[in-house]
Amino acid sequence: MTRPFIVIAGASGVVGNHLVKAARASYHIKVLTRSINGSEPEGTEPISWKPEAAFKQDQQELERLAEVLSGARAVVNLAGASISKGRFDEAHKSRVLNSRINSTKTLVTAALKSQESPAMWLQASAVGYYGDRGEEELTEDARPQNDFFLSETALAWENAAQPVGEKCRLVTARLGLVLAKDAPAWQQMLLPIKLFVGGPLGSGKQWYPWIDADDLANALLYLMANSSSQGVYNLTAPEPVRQLDLARKAASKLGRPAFVPAPRFALRLLLGGLADMLLLPSTRAVPEKLLKEDFHFDYPNIEAELEHLLGK
Repeated sequence: MTRPFIVIAGASGVVGNHLVKAARASYHIKVLTRSINGSEPEGTEPISWKPEAAFKQDQQELERLAEVLSGARAVVNLAGASISKGRFDEAHKSRVLNSRINSTKTLVTAALKSQESPAMWLQASAVGYYGDRGEEELTEDARPQNDFFLSETALAWENAAQPVGEKCRLVTARLGLVLAKDAPAWQQMLLPIKLFVGGPLGSGKQWYPWIDADDLANALLYLMANSSSQGVYNLTAPEPVRQLDLARKAASKLGRPAFVPAPRFALRLLLGGLADMLLLPSTRAVPEKLLKEDFHFDYPNIEAELEHLLGK
């Protein structure tokens, strides 16, 4: 019997790689890539695509992509330029936003043209949707923040996927900070600690809504399989952590101190707008819907996560 298949756009990153590893026992996996060069995740079927096809009104490409998506058990849209790679200027912000909107519109347009609509659609978003909210606990019903780039980007990204909800079950996954041994963000967080210069970033009191990459992959598989799951889900660990607590506990595992402060002005001088977007905001997001549905997290708190990542 032919195995059901899923289609992943944006499978080359940490989330995509961990999802592929978790999913390939149950699904045939097609990954959409700009160019097939052998770097695609092992055990997948790479398929070339043009993310700007809808923007350029390339009907031939849209028809071809419609055939690829037809009959899929799920389409997982993770595609978009990395926020952290590049100088955070207007050109980079435009690239981040447009890469998400154009690729999503292309996929949605193709899905609506497909002979057999995909059974469900998993649309990636981010907890950056909520913005910098201090101590406020943020469930899926919380509103976005005005005048905050990540919030505006996430909202536009989510809205671009809405039309596909007319044809199939639509789930929007607002991802937290993804932690894994192979995650560049985690490696960058560890580096100053290993060099004995870890400590608070700004006040250090800001909440980080993190999630282990394996828990994230399992949550995505759960949302694919559970036909009653619909709408927005926060994909974060049940217990967010303050930045300084994370630094201190990681440092303790490594036998390092964590008392060297990095003031806001220094971070802004070094990183520009990236500091205000990625390091300094406080986003206390919690996975209310997953918890209500009794989804099991292997790493629900930062202590379990650090044991998993650092093993000491």
